[in-house]
Amino acid sequence: MVCQICGAKSGFYPLCKNCNNLKEEGIITKCDDCGIWKKDAKPLCYECWLKSNKAKQKASDDYKISGIEAEEKNFRSKFKAKYRTDDGHMVRSKAEQAIDNWLYRQEIAHAYERRVPVEEYLYCDFFIPKGKVWIEYWGFQDKKYLKRKELKKELYKKYDRKLIELTDKDIETLDDILPVKLRPYFPDDFSFD
Repeated sequence: MVCQICGAKSGFYPLCKNCNNLKEEGIITKCDDCGIWKKDAKPLCYECWLKSNKAKQKASDDYKISGIEAEEKNFRSKFKAKYRTDDGHMVRSKAEQAIDNWLYRQEIAHAYERRVPVEEYLYCDFFIPKGKVWIEYWGFQDKKYLKRKELKKELYKKYDRKLIELTDKDIETLDDILPVKLRPYFPDDFSFD
């Protein structure tokens, strides 16, 4: 297992020895809402704070749904997650199943459809905490999907998020493509073997 904070090996524990010492000092704490470890003393992690803040905004009478939020909701309701991966995630396509299974077999901790911690309503296909990397698989080519794709890419760029983009062609050679795309964000001693 790897440390949820720094990515160092941690045995069977969520935190390595150094980060555990920081926990004892109160520098590393658990989010009161989702339970993930974070490096600050605030009660909520940034993602849970965003959710809480967004819920307050939605409760107000003058809330107006954004374009990306409408697109995300439409996409998620139109394409149901019906493919089970080796680690138990339910994903929306065979390609996403292949990506998830590849990450699982490489023992890379990852989340599927995690909210990107930005003010706008944005979900990624995959999030890898080790390098704080977001992966998007662009599977469709219709006009509406391409518009949604461009909106999402603009938000990743606006907030300077590390984005790896995958297409159908990349799925055919994941063993070759993903190590090359992930390498800049992982520690030098990480092995993809």
